Amino acid sequence: MYPILLEIGPITIYSLWIFVAIGFFAALLMMNKLVQKNRLSLKFINNYSLAIFFGGLAMSRLVFVVKNYQMFFQDVTFSSFLEIFYIWNDKGLSPWGGLLGISLSLLYFARRDGESIRKWFDVLSVSVMSAIAFINLGAFFDGRNYGTETDLPWGVLVANSIYAVPIHPVQIYAAIYSGILTIILYQLFHHKISKEPGNITLIAVGSYSFLKILEEFIRGDESNHFFGFREAQIFALLALLTTIILFVLKMRKKKISNNVTNANTQ
Repeated sequence: MYPILLEIGPITIYSLWIFVAIGFFAALLMMNKLVQKNRLSLKFINNYSLAIFFGGLAMSRLVFVVKNYQMFFQDVTFSSFLEIFYIWNDKGLSPWGGLLGISLSLLYFARRDGESIRKWFDVLSVSVMSAIAFINLGAFFDGRNYGTETDLPWGVLVANSIYAVPIHPVQIYAAIYSGILTIILYQLFHHKISKEPGNITLIAVGSYSFLKILEEFIRGDESNHFFGFREAQIFALLALLTTIILFVLKMRKKKISNNVTNANTQ
């Protein structure tokens, strides 16, 4: 693993942050492309892209600090308080917190400016998926989010893991399926399914959550467990169930609407 990419005097450049930055710019490029494709407001995303990004970053850090409060509040001092903001030291961020922060930020700005929330979430879901692919590559080089032991020929040794044998390169698996999902979701914008705003968001969240549940079965890093399941699996399961419920309600509403329309035309 190569957690440190480059050291120049007191400046340390971490592989993880490089890939986070690449993921951010990849998401911006994807978003700009989809905005033009769907004739949404370029001015809106130009005005608020950084605010949405920092909203996600702040929420990601907040959720991490709350979950790991013992790391920061053993001694109630001013210096320990400042450590909350030193994300470059421990690289402690919550991916689910980040997604929540980005979603809430987009929701706020879209409502304030009278934009179509569902259309923007369709664009956001594909853009974020492209970023996730790169972030997983960063996690691989950083040696975090590692897998369980394996006899497969592509198993890797990770120095900071609890295993002294080859383990699953789970981060690479996640990067691959996130990249494939990005391509599929992007192609769906050419399909009639995209004509109804919100459909691509449901497909993106549902598909990613399902694959995330499977991924967690071969994750070997530390995690809180509930009823025998890893914490991330619980969140992914809740997200999957939510998308299924929303999809069923959407289909029922559409069916009722079609029945009413047919009744009026007879």
